[in-house]
Amino acid sequence: MITAVELRAAINTLLKKHFPAYKVHFDNVERANQSYFYVWLSPRSKTIDRVYYDRTIDIDIQLVLLKDCKGRVKRSLLYDAIDKLDVALRPVLQIGDRFITISSTNSVIVDEILHYEFSLDFTDVLPVEEVGELMQELYLNGNLQDLNYEEV
Repeated sequence: MITAVELRAAINTLLKKHFPAYKVHFDNVERANQSYFYVWLSPRSKTIDRVYYDRTIDIDIQLVLLKDCKGRVKRSLLYDAIDKLDVALRPVLQIGDRFITISSTNSVIVDEILHYEFSLDFTDVLPVEEVGELMQELYLNGNLQDLNYEEV
């Protein structure tokens, strides 16, 4: 099972490797004094059975650059970031020992903030809790019934 902590760590490591000058935030950012990435995760899941379930995690990586003395952002840096993110993320994102294919991405610049969006679609496994010891004997109407369970 891919946990939220593992996913955040994988994205953080990837961004730090390809963009060492920028900080990476997953929570609120207040009064930033340098350019940064803000990563937004939106997970959804659909149950298949007791063990397997389909997961979709929408990811929006936002690059927020500080404005220059004239209050402008150099858009060429945002376009360069799109190309670098394409190279870094595609065709697969490694999360622990799993490799998830990224089939498509979407990039848009709104209010001088780059939004690089993609979805991770995969099937995951729920950890199965161990069942305690099975009953060996059962008394029905005062009579002992022997229960022989085979180990599963």
